[in-house]
Amino acid sequence: MEEINIIRAKRMKKRWTQLELAKVSGVPQCTISQLERGNRKYPTYETIRKIAKALDLTLEEIYLLQDHKEKGAVKEEEGKAPAFL
Repeated sequence: MEEINIIRAKRMKKRWTQLELAKVSGVPQCTISQLERGNRKYPTYETIRKIAKALDLTLEEIYLLQDHKEKGAVKEEEGKAPAFL
């Protein structure tokens, strides 16, 4: 089964471009693009928090909605979220 990219799906539902999400979230457009393409496997907690807030999601929702073996886990020692995109 193909992974669902929650960030892209929620962004598209709002009919936002990556640039619009970047402006609302404060996360660079290039980072959003990398996350959506799966080129950035371990985004920081702060990056995910900003994107989740902009998309009206809680951190719990963003992890629970993602179909990934590590959903809900956090790599605390590095302060990074799991690979889930």
